[in-house]
Amino acid sequence: MYKSLLIISLIFSLISCSEQTTTERTISQKGGLSTDHANEFRKDIIQIEKNIYIAIGYALANVIMVVGDNENIIIDTAGSEESATEIKKDLNKISKNPINNIIYTHNHPDHIGGATIFASDTNVKVYGQENILYNIDNISTIIRPIIYERSARQFGIPLNKESIVHQGIGGFLEINADTTSGLIRPNVTFDKILNLKIDNIQMELAHVPGETDDHLYVYLPEQEAVMVGDNFYRSFANLYAIRGTKYRSPMEWVYSLDKIRKLNAKYLIPSHSRPVIGKDNVYRALTDYRDAIQFVHDQTVRHINKGLLPNEIVSKIQLPSHLSESPYLQEFYGSISSYVRSIFSGYIGWFNGNITTLHPLSPEEKAKKMIALAQKQTDLYSAAETALKNREYQWSMELADSLIALDNNDQKAKNIKANAAEKFAQTQTASNDYYFYKTVAGELRGDYGVYFRDVAISSKQLEAIPMKSIIKSLPVNLNAAKTVDVEEKVMFKFKDINDVFVLNFRRGIIELGYDKIDNADLIVETNQHELKEILAGLQNIAQISLALTNGSIKVEGGKLKFLQTLGYFTD
Repeated sequence: MYKSLLIISLIFSLISCSEQTTTERTISQKGGLSTDHANEFRKDIIQIEKNIYIAIGYALANVIMVVGDNENIIIDTAGSEESATEIKKDLNKISKNPINNIIYTHNHPDHIGGATIFASDTNVKVYGQENILYNIDNISTIIRPIIYERSARQFGIPLNKESIVHQGIGGFLEINADTTSGLIRPNVTFDKILNLKIDNIQMELAHVPGETDDHLYVYLPEQEAVMVGDNFYRSFANLYAIRGTKYRSPMEWVYSLDKIRKLNAKYLIPSHSRPVIGKDNVYRALTDYRDAIQFVHDQTVRHINKGLLPNEIVSKIQLPSHLSESPYLQEFYGSISSYVRSIFSGYIGWFNGNITTLHPLSPEEKAKKMIALAQKQTDLYSAAETALKNREYQWSMELADSLIALDNNDQKAKNIKANAAEKFAQTQTASNDYYFYKTVAGELRGDYGVYFRDVAISSKQLEAIPMKSIIKSLPVNLNAAKTVDVEEKVMFKFKDINDVFVLNFRRGIIELGYDKIDNADLIVETNQHELKEILAGLQNIAQISLALTNGSIKVEGGKLKFLQTLGYFTD
C-alpha cells in the first residue's frame, strides 16, 4: 500500500548523486573455516573490573560470574552438567560464595543446561524473560527430534574432534548423547524490565528480543558492564539458523541493539566470544552490528518490492566495505545468503512468486524425466513443447524456466511457459492458484504488467495515512549505493503537527529518530500533506521548486541538498 509513497519522479535522479561504485565483497564466505577465529575461544577466565569473571572456551557458551560480598550470581550456565562442573571448579578458585541466583539470557540449551551444578540448593532463584517458559516447554519438546537431527549436522556432532576447527560462536558444542542436562526451570520471570539488588550488586534486566524472542540483557550500572547473551558476538548476527528456528525479526534485533547502545557501557560481554572493552569500542561495535543487520533487511525488502526472487536478491546484497571488513561481521556462524532467504520468507512466506514452484514435480518424477531427457538428448525447446502437447504442463514450465534463466528475454520460452500455465490453470480447483497461473500467463506474453506503480493514489487518500507510517517506510526504499559514503542527518518539522522525524543517513542505512536534534545537517519545515505528496510522486520538480521559492517548504542547509536527498530513493 505504501510503496507508492516512495516512488519519486525520475527527474529527481537528474539532480541527485549518480550511482556510486563501491569496493564491496560478495556475500559468500570464501575458503574453509578460519583457524585464526578458533583462537577467539581459547580456554580462559577473563576478569572485568573487580568482580566480573567470564569463563570462555570451556563450552560453546560462556559462563559469567558476578562476585558479591556474600554470594555470587551466575549468568548462563553452559550446556551440560559435565561442562558446568569443570567451569565451577575453576571459578571456585576465585570465589566460593554460595550461588542463590542464576540468570538465563535466553532459552537455548547451551546456556541453561548446567544450572543444577551451579545452584547452591533447591531454593535458587532462576531469572528469565517471561517468554522463556513457553519456549522451553513447547519448542524444545514439540519438534525436538528434528531439531536434534539438524543440530547434529549444523554443529558436526558425529564428526571426530580433530574435524572441528571451531563452531563460529564457540570452540565446540558439548551437548550430545554422552552429556547430562542440568536445567532448572526459571521461577522468576518478567515482561519488559526488572531492577534487582542482590547482595551489594545493583542490576537491570531488560527484554531485548533478537536471536530469540525471550532475550534479555543484564546491565550492572556501577561497573558499566552489559551482558547481552547472543544478541552480539564476534560473527555476523545469526538471523537464521539452518538447524531450523522461528523467524528472527531483524528489525526487532536492531531496536534491541539500539537500547543497548544507549547504555553507553564500558564493557560489552557476550555469551559467545570475548568481551569488547572501552566505551568508544563498544559503541562502534554495536553501531556497525545493528547497521549491518538493518542493511541486509532493508535492501532485501527493497528488492522484494521490486518483484525479485530470493536467489536474485542474494546476488544483489553486498555489505558496504566499512561493514564487510569489521571483525564482528564476518560470516563465521551463518551465511548472509540464508538471512536474505529468511527475510523473504518472513515477509512473503514459502512461495517465492514463480508459478513453477507452486506445484512442483516430486523429486522422483523430475529425476525420471531428466534421465529420459538426457538419454534422448532432446533439445530443451522441443522437450518443453512436447511436454505441453502431452499435457505435462508442470514439466513444460520447469523446462521453460531453464531456458528463461539463461536468457530472460527469450520470448519463445516465455510463450511456452505461458501456454503451459494457462492450460495448468484449468486443472486447479483453488481460485487463488487458478488466477495466479492465468495472470502470469498474460504477463509472460506481454499482454499486461502487474506493477504497484500503476496503482494510483490520490491526494485525498494521503490524508488517511499517518506521517509516521510513511517515514517508517523510507529505510526499505533507500538506494544504498547512493548513500554508502553519506553521513548526514535530516530533520523534518511540520507547521500543522508537533511531530519531529529525523533521518540519520549512515553509510547505506537510515536510522530513524523521533526527537528534535541540535546537529542536523538539513532541516526541512513544511506541512505534512505537502511532504506526503512529494514522497508519493504527486508533485513534480516544478511544483517542488515553486514551494521552495514561495516558502511553503523552508529548508536550512541548502535547497539543492533537499532535492538531492529525495534522489537517494530513486534507482
